Amino acid sequence: MKKYELKEEYTPRGIVFIPTFNCTAFCKHCNNDFKKHDLSQKMDIDDAVRLLYEGKKIGLNSIQLTGGEITLYPEFMLSLIPHAKKLAMRVCKPPTNAYIASDSKKASEFFLKLKEIDYTSGFRLSIDPYHQEKIPIKWVANFILEYGKHFKLSSLTIGSSYYDKEEIFKLYNEMIDILKKQGFSEIKIDKEKKFILINGFKIKYGIWKPTRPAWQELEDYEVELKKIEKTMRCLGPKGVGYLWVEPDLKVRVCSCNGNTFLDFYIIGDLKKEKFEDIIKRTKQNKIFKILANYGPAGLRDFLNLKEIILDPEKKYTFMCELCNEIVGNKEYLKIIEKNLEENDKF
Repeated sequence: MKKYELKEEYTPRGIVFIPTFNCTAFCKHCNNDFKKHDLSQKMDIDDAVRLLYEGKKIGLNSIQLTGGEITLYPEFMLSLIPHAKKLAMRVCKPPTNAYIASDSKKASEFFLKLKEIDYTSGFRLSIDPYHQEKIPIKWVANFILEYGKHFKLSSLTIGSSYYDKEEIFKLYNEMIDILKKQGFSEIKIDKEKKFILINGFKIKYGIWKPTRPAWQELEDYEVELKKIEKTMRCLGPKGVGYLWVEPDLKVRVCSCNGNTFLDFYIIGDLKKEKFEDIIKRTKQNKIFKILANYGPAGLRDFLNLKEIILDPEKKYTFMCELCNEIVGNKEYLKIIEKNLEENDKF
């Protein structure tokens, strides 16, 4: 029997704030199961500021804002960024579907205020056929127009998730046509280098097929399935671990996108506990320790330590899907616990 070393511990690097789960699109490929959340709930800004300072003291050096749609609650971002800058915490580029630009005046006011607080991170614009009927491409064009009055357009990026690239490029071309009518003259797409050139500024874009599971089922033709062999050490010091703080201040553990974010990943309640205490307790969780050392493929290895229970040849869209399949199965977790005891004796 192979001996596995579990030297690395759960080591978060930053905080993901989810100020609201509310959204304007409810995309079928979104990682959030909107039916599980109170969409009217918003994170208290004072609580978020307190957690920011608390997190910095224990070495959490970056933040991410996500949702839901962050521009449904713009005052959260405007209030938090000055504190993050004061603490020298890196602000990752937040995603948005450009909803705020449904009202050009509100978008302009929002960007002006961001400029005044010396915001520099930019945004990741989401463009894809899953939500563009609810979020017209005109709003994305308006977002770019108003944003460009205060910031360099090269601080924007575009992310597009859909199974048909040509449908995505139709949306890009529609956006370009609108921008040209708004006065932008030099616009072209460079498909080889993956950027859109707008008046001398390069907006990089990325296109990929969606991951699953999602809150609504995706057909096989919509995703790309692949065998998961080795995976990143997602929760250790050699991975990129985040503490995901939800509007009610429940905190979950994950490194990237937990897809359906099973309740297994809930590790504490920041209304009652401190980050430091939650992290200390989480370090003792053997499942998270495996993830810190070997990632989701390591969980499968421990599950299959004595016999093949989960086929290593099975295909997934992403490593988080493999993780969810294992931690969402109580029998699997019992087997891993027994195999961990065997491994410790070996």
